[in-house]
Order: sequence, then structure tokens, then C-alpha cells
Amino acid sequence: MAGGQRDSERKSVAIIGGGIAGLCAGCYARMNGYKATIFEMHSLPGGVCTAWHRNGYTIDSCIHWLVGSGPGSGYHKLWKEVGALAGSQVIDLDEFMRIECKDGPALVFYRDVDRLERHLLELGPEDGALIREFTNGIRKLTRFDMPLDKAAALYTPWDKLAMFLRMAPLGPAFLKWRKVTVEDFAKRLESPALKRAFASMTGEMGSFPMLGLMMPLSWQHQKTAGYPLGGSLPFARNIERRFLGLGGEVKYGARVERVLVEDDRAVGVRLADGSEHEADIVISAADGHSTIFDLLGGKYANDAIRGPYEGGMTPFPPLLYVGIGVADPLPDVPQVSSGISFPLEPKVEIDGKVRDRLSMNVYNYDPTLAPAGKTVIVVMISSDYDRWKAHSLDPVRYRAEKSLAGERVLDAIAQRLPGTRSKVEMIDVATPMTWERYTGNWRASYEGWLLTGASLGKGLPTTLPGLRNFRMVGQWVAPGGGLPPAVSTARDAVQILCKEDGKQFLTTEA
Repeated sequence: MAGGQRDSERKSVAIIGGGIAGLCAGCYARMNGYKATIFEMHSLPGGVCTAWHRNGYTIDSCIHWLVGSGPGSGYHKLWKEVGALAGSQVIDLDEFMRIECKDGPALVFYRDVDRLERHLLELGPEDGALIREFTNGIRKLTRFDMPLDKAAALYTPWDKLAMFLRMAPLGPAFLKWRKVTVEDFAKRLESPALKRAFASMTGEMGSFPMLGLMMPLSWQHQKTAGYPLGGSLPFARNIERRFLGLGGEVKYGARVERVLVEDDRAVGVRLADGSEHEADIVISAADGHSTIFDLLGGKYANDAIRGPYEGGMTPFPPLLYVGIGVADPLPDVPQVSSGISFPLEPKVEIDGKVRDRLSMNVYNYDPTLAPAGKTVIVVMISSDYDRWKAHSLDPVRYRAEKSLAGERVLDAIAQRLPGTRSKVEMIDVATPMTWERYTGNWRASYEGWLLTGASLGKGLPTTLPGLRNFRMVGQWVAPGGGLPPAVSTARDAVQILCKEDGKQFLTTEA
């Protein structure tokens, strides 16, 4: 097997997974002279960041808004380095999220914080002090941009001091709002309208820290979290194109079943077809559980590594994902980047649960996803992995449950958009089993570890004890998940690799 004796300019890197983290790791590896090969089990790039086509409609699975879509965020530079936004048009919608109520006005999280403040004060003047505390917190957060040029693992004492001084003015806001959950905030409200609207969010976001809501609102206000028209697959294709243009290689239909190890050093990968591929460095951009316990057999997992997977942390729940093609542009539906939540009366049983509320994304702002004069609606519902796993054992029952779920979602949408049912031209239902089959994510989680006040800003180990020449990147080493840690952890991994090889870390922009 190949060892570490080669000149660093000729070192090879095997990257497991062609999702965004794997593609970005490949780009940075090539920028720094490493031979890089990505092994992806699917036939498309992007992993969870993908889309699929049905009857002329495109169902997007990932991007609603992108941190770093515009200048003003350090992530913008990173996306330019990996070519993610090449040729893309980014739009910044006025509404980030809309919570509609049965009785009373909707709660709208406007992109502009001043407009948001006026709106909240109109809905609940008696909560003026709390509202201003909330919106002033958002304004403070607009002053902070996470430094991304150097991997935190490479920080010198002076770097740490500079970070402390940079964070000091914002420290109180960070510490305060990371401890306050959405449910806590709802309980503090006095206005019936605001209390009702915020309380309706606690079903899905009750334990979610308010800081996790305020940070996106601060990015929205700065227009650094817009939506790239075309959505996820063109975004992934852009990074794939950048990687290939830098001289990298992607092997599709190449499921890795084992990381090859010699003398506690990663030396390559073995694929499901039995072929072995040597490498000086192995980077896993696959999910953490399969990497640690399947590809490496659990050999390099101590208590700290096992902890999160044995109940120490909670993964995002899997999704039931329903895409609907409608022969109507739906011009009167508000354009909202993170979806419209609306009440159901009567309640509707969907996916084994009686629901009094549903959230939908209406893509009437992206004409590229549907034929002219038509629109795509996407409904994402937190689901039960074990329930669908049991269904999948009986193909007839599985198909019947999928069909029933789709019909019930249509019933629910008809309450908010009367007359839409007769205009439906396409309906597609993806279950947790679909996600598991196409992405390999553990228990079909779509975004790694659930964000909590305790996990916010805390990363998981990117190396495993006792194993050399190996790193992990992506959302499974960054609680909260999403696209930003995909690119930043990939960049950090290659920067650390360069440091270990005694060479300068270099980047270019596409």
C-alpha cells in the first residue's frame, strides 16, 4: 500500500461521499496540489443537496436560503472559491417565514429587521420591551461575521485572543439568546396574537434556541442569505464543475464499504464491488455513524466518539417529503423563503399523526422549477424512521402508505388553497427510506445533529483516536448541519493537511 513517503505535491486523497462537503474537500485538495478522487454511491453530486424531476416539475430537497449568498459574509468568499454560485442569480425575498393563525393576523418574520420590529409592535404593543430586546439582539448579531480564513485547530494564542476581543461586545447577546428556547420566549409574551403565533411554533421548534432563529434573521437583513434561483442541483453541479475543472475525479455508483487501514493508518478504500483504491489520505464526507461504525468497524471509537450516537445528542428527525406540481402560478400566495405555516381545521391525520398545522414551501418565486404558468409546492414533515422501516418490509403496504400520505397532504393544502386539488398534475412522496437509500444518512436524518442551546457552536471531533491520515468533514461534525459547515469543515481539513505537510495553504476563486 502507498505510504506517506511521496512528495506532498503528489499525495493522493480519497474522499468518501460526493455531497457538498465531499465536493468542497475535493476542490480545496486540488487547489493545493493533491490528487483527489471522490467516491459517490449515487449517480448525482450533492448528497442531500439535490433535486429530482417529475412530469416536467423539479422537486428541490435542500436550499431555501443560503448563508453567504452575497458579500458581507465570510461564507461568500468560500462559495466563490468552490464555484458554487457561478452564473447564479440570487434573490432576497421580503419574507423569511410566515405563521398564519386561525383567529387573528399572521406573524411574518420579515427580512428587514426594522419592518419586522414595526410588525411585531403592531401585533403586540404590550410586549414592546421584549420585542425591542429581540430585534435589537438581531441588529447586534449583524455586526458579527465568523472568521473563516484559518481553521480553529490551527489558532495560535494570539488568534484566540483576537477572537475573544472580537466576540466580547456580542458575548452577552450570544450567551443570553442561546439559553432561551422558542418555547421560553412564547411563555414570556403577553399579547394574545403573538403568544398564539409563537406557541404554534413550539410543536417543531420548542427546544430550538432563539439564537438559532435570530442568526438567520440577521443574515437575511444583511442580504447574505438569499435564494439562488434553480435551487440545489445547479448549486451542486457548479461545485462538481469546479472540482473537475481543477483536475479532480469523481467515481459515481461507487459505494465505499470499508476504509482500508494498515498500522493504524488510513491507506485507501474498498468499494462494494470489491475493488480497492489506494490513497495517502482518506477524508470521509459520509455520515458519522456509517463512517465510524461501518466503514471502520467501530475500532477507533472511544466513549467520547460513541457518546453522541448512543443518546448524547439527537439527530434531526427524518422527513416525509411531498412534492406537488400545480397548474397554477399561485401569484396571490406570499413569497416566503422558509415556508408558510397554516392551521388545519378540521385536523388532518398525516403519516400516523393527527396534525393541527402544516407548513409548505410554495416556489412561486422560482420559475425554473416548473413549466410556464405552473408552480411547485413542497411539504416537509418530521417523520418516524422506525414506522417507515416497518412499512418497507411489505412493498404493498409501503406503496399504500405513501399514497395515503400524499392524499392527506393534498387534503390539508386544500384548506389553505381551495381549488388547488383539481389543478394538481404531479405528486411525489419521498419517505425516510427514500432518503436512506439515496444518501445513506444514519436513520435518514437530513441535517445531522439537532441544534440546541448546548450544541450551538460546538463541533465534534474530525479525527478518530489512534487513526492517522484520516479526517471527517461535513454536517455530522457540526451540530445544526446545513451547507455552511459543509464548505468550512472541508476547507479546514485541507488547510490542516497542508500544515501537516509543511506547505502553504492556497485558494483561488472561480
